Amino acid sequence: MNLHELSRRMPKVELHVHLEGAIRPATLLQLAQRNNVTLPAQTVEELREFYRFRDFAHFVTVYEAITECLRTPDDYRLIAYEFGADCARQNVRYAEVTFTITTNQRATGLPWRAILEGLNAGRAQARADFGVDWGWVFDICRDYSETQDQVVDIALAARAQGVVALGLGGTESKFGPELFVRAFTRARQAGLHRVPHAGETAGPKSIWGALRLLHAGRIGHGVRCVEEPALLEYLRQHQVPLEICPTSNICLGVYPDYAAHPLRQLWDTGLLVTVNSDDPPMFDTDLNHEYEVLVDHFSFDADELEQASLNGLRASFLPQPDKERLEADFRAQFARLRADLAE
Repeated sequence: MNLHELSRRMPKVELHVHLEGAIRPATLLQLAQRNNVTLPAQTVEELREFYRFRDFAHFVTVYEAITECLRTPDDYRLIAYEFGADCARQNVRYAEVTFTITTNQRATGLPWRAILEGLNAGRAQARADFGVDWGWVFDICRDYSETQDQVVDIALAARAQGVVALGLGGTESKFGPELFVRAFTRARQAGLHRVPHAGETAGPKSIWGALRLLHAGRIGHGVRCVEEPALLEYLRQHQVPLEICPTSNICLGVYPDYAAHPLRQLWDTGLLVTVNSDDPPMFDTDLNHEYEVLVDHFSFDADELEQASLNGLRASFLPQPDKERLEADFRAQFARLRADLAE
């Protein structure tokens, strides 16, 4: 069986991807031109190079440039629709997509409802054209802790418009979970799911804080749990889902290369591992590539690829009947793929 072909054609779920970090370079150039924004690159090839991750400071610069190019609700409609098209190309059937609503409000001056209306117009068009769907994770940026109440207010008000969880991103090593207890307590009390980043650029203490202080339902990244056996055991026993982004971890210097990455250890220990792309163009990846990485660098076989996909579905915040329906469909597709590839 050709495992690369299986990894490309198999149905998938993605739980850790940032919409701003998933915008195609060509689209960013188009947005800059129509909104009269000057970028440090004038062609798609130059923009791809500008996108390419160098260090965290450059990463922030790219994010700021992206946000600057978004000005109107129709801009948000376009990037959401193209995200859906990219999902369809990779056979991603469902996703939970992180979006930093307050940063976009500040950059555009638009009300959050206008931004979300644009996003959801693109989402609805993608659902109609491609049969893919996703929920929104509105995240607090740690670097702007003063926005946390505003983000929670928006997330709670927008649940009927597709917001499924409260996230937490930004500079993990400088701004610990204790600063955000108020916001995550409000979310918990209101029944909103919680998915903070933790255990990426900070170690096990950050993950414990996300679990104990923020009552995380999933952990964004979480790879550094490998540094503490007691934490590994807790995550295994409680089956707390981890949103692992292997290529992102390499690009950000969390690990020097795939050989040093603990994904295989986490998987073999029995943790609930999901596989994700994070910010695809910035890290020169996509979810298809991440599944090929599972084959090439972590020796995943067909059964493990299927389980990784089903783990994403299991860890999603879809209602249980939708999970059961999709799981039946996924299993049927896997059976057909295995038969096709065995010929």
